[in-house]
Amino acid sequence: MKILKIDGTITVILNNGEVITRTNCSEELFNELMGLVRSEDEAKIKQLLVPELCAEERKFIAKKHAVETIHEMVEKLPDVFEVRGNALYRKGINLSMPEQLALEFVSTYDKYLTSNVKYPLGFENSDPFQALDNFWMWCALNPNAESREDLFRFLTQHEMKITNQGMFLAYRRVVSTNSSNRSKDLISFISNKYIQVKTKWKKNSANYEVHELNNHFELRHVEINSDTEDTFIGNLQDLYLDLPNMTEQQFTDAHTHTMDYRIGMEARIPRHEGNQSNQVTCSRGLHVASKAYNYAGFGDTAVMVAVNPMDVLAVPQGEDGKLRTCAFTPVAVLELDEENQILEEDIDVSDLLFTHYDEQVDNLRDMVANNTAYELHVNHILGVNSASELHTILNNLEYMQDVINDRVTHL
Repeated sequence: MKILKIDGTITVILNNGEVITRTNCSEELFNELMGLVRSEDEAKIKQLLVPELCAEERKFIAKKHAVETIHEMVEKLPDVFEVRGNALYRKGINLSMPEQLALEFVSTYDKYLTSNVKYPLGFENSDPFQALDNFWMWCALNPNAESREDLFRFLTQHEMKITNQGMFLAYRRVVSTNSSNRSKDLISFISNKYIQVKTKWKKNSANYEVHELNNHFELRHVEINSDTEDTFIGNLQDLYLDLPNMTEQQFTDAHTHTMDYRIGMEARIPRHEGNQSNQVTCSRGLHVASKAYNYAGFGDTAVMVAVNPMDVLAVPQGEDGKLRTCAFTPVAVLELDEENQILEEDIDVSDLLFTHYDEQVDNLRDMVANNTAYELHVNHILGVNSASELHTILNNLEYMQDVINDRVTHL
C-alpha cells in the first residue's frame, strides 16, 4: 500500500492495485492517512477519501445479507414464507410484502438468531414475529394498495408502536362532552391507570381497584386494606371494560361535533365516505397522528388510539405524521404531562389490546361468513379476492386469538 501527496492531491494505491485520489486535502488528513497506510486499514482509508463509495458498499452488503437471510427464512420456514422473483410473500397470500416490511422481518430474524431468549416453538412463535405477521395479515385485507405499501414505512419513520395483535397505536385530540369534571377525571384516571398497569407494570388489571378519597382517585391493589373512609369505585379491569357503556357521551370531534368517541369503543365511518388518495393531505376520514404532528388545536383532550391496518384509508405523501383511517378505537386519555410522551417511553404493548383484538377478529369472521370473497373485493371492503387467501388470513388471525386468550387465562 502506497500514498502520494502532490500540491494538496492525495493518491493512495491499495494492495489490490486500486487507486483512490482526492484533491484539496489538508496536512492533517495526509498525516492521518499515513498512519492508516502503515496499519493497512483499507476500510478507514476509503471512508475518509470516498465516503460516498463506502455508503454504496454498505448498502450493497446490507442488501446482499438481506437477500441471503430471506432465502434462509424461506428454507427454514417453508410454510410461512416464499420468494417469487425479487419479492417476499407470506405463504397463502398473493401480495408481495413492501420492501421495508420484508427488511424488518430480516432484522427481526437476525435478532432472534443472536438473542439468548429462544422460543420453544421457534421464530414463528416469537412475539416480534407475530407482531409483524399479524400486521401484514391485516394490511393484506386493506383494499387500498397504496395504503398497504405506505403504512409500514410511515410507522417506522415516526417510531409508532405495533402491538402483538398487529394493530398500531397513534394519537389524536378530541373534544370533551362531559358536563361534569369528575366524570371526565374518572374516565381519564381509569383509562390511564389501565394502560400503566398493562404496559409498564405488566400486571393483571383485575388485581387493582379504584377508590376515591377527598375528591381524588387512587389506585390500590386488591390485597391492600385501607382504614381511611374512602369510596370504593370498582375493579380497574371491570371499570375499563365498561367505559364504552357509559350512558353519557364522553368525547366528540372538533370539526363536525357529530362523532361519538368513547374509550374502548370503536369509532367508524363507511370506508367509501373517506378519501383514499395518498396525494391529498387533508380530506375526508378519521385522522390519527404520530407524536411528530402538532394537533393541539383539534380538541381539548389528548387520547391514544388503536388502529387496524385494514382500516387505513390513506397515508398522504408529504404529510408530517398524520394519516386517515375509517376506524379507530380510543384506548386511553392522556394526562397533560404524558401527551406526546407515552409512545416514546419503553412500554410493552404486547398484552394491551386483548378485547379489541377479539372484536376485530369477530368482525372479520362475520364479514367472511356473510359475504363471498368476490363480493368483499369488488365492493372495496377487503383487499384479497380469493377465498383461499381470505381463509388463510382468517385462520392465522384466529390462531393468534387463541394464543392471546390463553395468555389472558394465565395472567
